[in-house]
Amino acid sequence: MGRIILQLATGFAAVVLIVAGIAGAVLGVELIHGRNGGLVDSYFRYLSAMSAAMGVMFAMAIPHIGTHRERIGTLSFLIFIGGLAHLYTLTLRPAPTVGSLFMLFMELVFVPLIWLGLRGLTHHVE
Repeated sequence: MGRIILQLATGFAAVVLIVAGIAGAVLGVELIHGRNGGLVDSYFRYLSAMSAAMGVMFAMAIPHIGTHRERIGTLSFLIFIGGLAHLYTLTLRPAPTVGSLFMLFMELVFVPLIWLGLRGLTHHVE
């Protein structure tokens, strides 16, 4: 019974994250009613902290990188999907800054190359 409850709770959380993430990626700030009451600042800080946490998880994988294929794959997927949302923003506001172009490169090229390199490394070792 406890396993089923945990699975249901995890499923609910996944649905909430997926729906909110897609809505935020498509609607941007409009999803949270523009620049109202500090909510944008709060959400930006939340997402920034999530990015920092992903960086920490990448760093923790460095000493034994060959054994962290799943972790790096998951993080790479999350970062790549975020990069697609950044790319979508360029279709709405086609005036990127140097910083946003750098982040697009990291999200859509560099991190996927790390993932591909790790796949090659682990296949070579196995």
